[in-house]
Amino acid sequence: MTRRQIILRVAVLATAIVAFVILETQLGLPSRIEVQDYFDGLGWAALPMFTIFYAVATLLPLPKAVCTIAGGAIFGFWAGLGVVLIGAVVGSTGAFVGARWLGRDSVRGLTATRVRRLDAQIGRRGFVTVLGARLLPVIPFTTINYIFGLTSVSLRAYVTATAIGIVPGTAVYVAVGAYGFSPGSWPFAIAVTGLVLLAAVSAVHARRGRKRAVTAASSDAEGPTAH
Repeated sequence: MTRRQIILRVAVLATAIVAFVILETQLGLPSRIEVQDYFDGLGWAALPMFTIFYAVATLLPLPKAVCTIAGGAIFGFWAGLGVVLIGAVVGSTGAFVGARWLGRDSVRGLTATRVRRLDAQIGRRGFVTVLGARLLPVIPFTTINYIFGLTSVSLRAYVTATAIGIVPGTAVYVAVGAYGFSPGSWPFAIAVTGLVLLAAVSAVHARRGRKRAVTAASSDAEGPTAH
């Protein structure tokens, strides 16, 4: 990639970030009630339109929890879960592909050897890495979509792990929208139970991953043994 192409892509990324900030700070964010009222009046078109809306919201710094709860309130648990999952996967994939097109080559050329080595390790364990990030979302959803686009994680591993990993958290918020904060409703109870179980599995994987990383770092620090 030429220097001119890199500058052009960075400029596109910077423009997009500025546009997102302006959108959030100047236009304001819709409340759950406003979102619900709007889609309630669309009739049969509400499902596809909400899917598109959620996919776009995934690309922007909008409150995903509000949108997810609105999905459950508008469509009920199962339909709401379906449209939110589809919209989230489509939107997150778009962010991933966009970030890769804009900056992957630039990052690969500018990062140090150790960072490139870490990136290669993430690429080899792409599915597990993305799955852990989805089950334990320490970094905001939109941000992590773009970050993974700058790594060597394959598109297939990213999409598959995202589609699986966002189910428990999404189900909890959709259940809140559909049934309210009612622990007695069985979908809510199932969603929370699944979230706890999958989070526990993710925590175990993360702990093992840290141990492997420490072992690898120690091996690198020791270097080759002199003879």
